[in-house]
Amino acid sequence: MFAPTAETNPQGSFYATSYYILLLQLGYSVTDTTQISITALPPIGTEHIVPGDISIKTVLLRSPHVSVAAIASASGIIGFEEFSGFLGRAGGVASFCVDARECRLSFSLGSDVALAGPASVLFNGAGVSYRAGRIVSLIAELDTLLPLGEVVGEANGVLGGVAVRLSGRAWGVDLGLFKAGKARGDTSDILPFLAATYRFVP
Repeated sequence: MFAPTAETNPQGSFYATSYYILLLQLGYSVTDTTQISITALPPIGTEHIVPGDISIKTVLLRSPHVSVAAIASASGIIGFEEFSGFLGRAGGVASFCVDARECRLSFSLGSDVALAGPASVLFNGAGVSYRAGRIVSLIAELDTLLPLGEVVGEANGVLGGVAVRLSGRAWGVDLGLFKAGKARGDTSDILPFLAATYRFVP
């Protein structure tokens, strides 16, 4: 849902994903192993602030049972008077198929570090997907945020969710529920999750 996998789309393909309708991600596969994605919200407020992210994912290993990818990203804000700029991130992810032929059951584990010196934080994500039918998959995910320096102090959190994915060769829709929490803090209410993707293949 939020955490990446170690897979990429076929060379030359273009995809568009909408999270909660407002958040849009556009991606293009330069090769079968490298794809670029840009994620952004529409301009917010009278200052027209635009939060965004650009990422490059490259598959380093692809085998029937295991895939490993490296991810380089930059996230930031444009148009905010107090601060406008981008923060670099670097990470990796590994995906595992239990049955190599159809990959009905798969797992993904990944980590991502925001490169901000003493204010750096570590994002971890773990997910599992089970294809229950021709177009139906069941998904579960657990994400954590950990501070790597005293500057960010209590910047921590846990996000867990489950979803049903309906998908075909060129489209996918995720319908799920998430719950967030924080160390020594209150947990949030259960939040809905909605995402839709369409892929254009030449």
